[in-house]
Amino acid sequence: MSRRLPEGVRVRELNPHRDDRGSFTELHRLEWDTEIEPVQWNAVRTNAEVLRGVHVHPTHDDYLIVFGGHASVGLADLREGAPADRSACVVTVDSEAPVGLTIPNGVAHGFYFHEPSLHIYAVSHYWNVADELGCHWADLELGIPWPQGEAHVSPRDEALAALADLLDELERRRVRV
Repeated sequence: MSRRLPEGVRVRELNPHRDDRGSFTELHRLEWDTEIEPVQWNAVRTNAEVLRGVHVHPTHDDYLIVFGGHASVGLADLREGAPADRSACVVTVDSEAPVGLTIPNGVAHGFYFHEPSLHIYAVSHYWNVADELGCHWADLELGIPWPQGEAHVSPRDEALAALADLLDELERRRVRV
């Protein structure tokens, strides 16, 4: 696993308090430096060997926790001025050693779930289809070192264009601003 994270991506170790009854884990505190003020929380169950993404949000930031299961999160920095190598990496997240992962807008991300999983995530802006862009997860130009070569992907994500097309769309949006 590469630990060279894109700027602004944060990994916060969470501390499960376990005893013979189970466990209690704080997921978010306002005093934590997550750089996100959530306006919406979502819970997603995913089957094994599924890949969600790769998506990028021009506007909103994500704060993600895998609460059950195990996933590899692929990240690539697509922001204007980002290093040419896109600071691409994979972060492993799982429920046994939970972390809170902050993903700023402009950082492309995809999630490969190794086993049936539950992830919870917060967003800084309400969901909007106009803020949901993407490219094909296996595009080599992304530079994401995925741990597997195949995955079950939604028809929508399978039909996503190449990274070059996504970068053109992001540039068009920046020019309009």
